[in-house]
Amino acid sequence: MTTQHVEMTDKQIIKGLAIASVIAVVLSVTVILPAEYNKDPSGVGAILGLTGMSNNVQFEEMTLEPQNDFTFAQGEGEWQTHTLTLEIPDYEGVEVKALTEEGNGFSFTWETDGGELYMDMHGEVVGDTDEFTSYKKSNAISSDKGIFKAPFHGTHGWYWQNNTDSPITVTITVAGFYQSVKTLK
Repeated sequence: MTTQHVEMTDKQIIKGLAIASVIAVVLSVTVILPAEYNKDPSGVGAILGLTGMSNNVQFEEMTLEPQNDFTFAQGEGEWQTHTLTLEIPDYEGVEVKALTEEGNGFSFTWETDGGELYMDMHGEVVGDTDEFTSYKKSNAISSDKGIFKAPFHGTHGWYWQNNTDSPITVTITVAGFYQSVKTLK
């Protein structure tokens, strides 16, 4: 395949630029000015139904609604920070729980050394071991982070299940207003 190179003269380039400029001016006067600015010096915008298009746009005032029940939490007690590193053997599970008063909260971040775990973030009311409330579940997750506000006085935390044939290490940091953090196996 051969490519031909066509040489353009200065006159041809100027002629092309002049034609493009005329087309741009005609489109601006007949289409853009009537549609965008409601100005129709040529009358073509009215014929094409473009006049006043920008006036027909109705904007509704939007009110942003909160997407959840999270609010500012002024914690009671001492601010604490705990970091735990746990090795979860293959086909076993482990729980980390923070005992937290209703309305208090904590931030958290956790990640594995690369493997994915089943995870259930949940809480139980103090003294009620039969009922629990799940906040978030995932069948295959390797990290998570967030801010949690306790909806009731109880233990709130994570259950991780390693469904692989190799141990997985998880490191979690919890910081906030809670009484204690403990590991359950």
